Amino acid sequence: MAQDIGKALQELSKAIENNEAVESVVIKITLKKQKSGKASNPKESK
Repeated sequence: MAQDIGKALQELSKAIENNEAVESVVIKITLKKQKSGKASNPKESK
């Protein structure tokens, strides 16, 4: 997934690099925290 995000950002950078119409670009990427398998459900551990 991180490679896909990096590739998309590189493509965006190339697309706007010489575009005088673009004044600014703001990008916000929020990644979900991964759930750990066994520790996430305490009922199953008993």
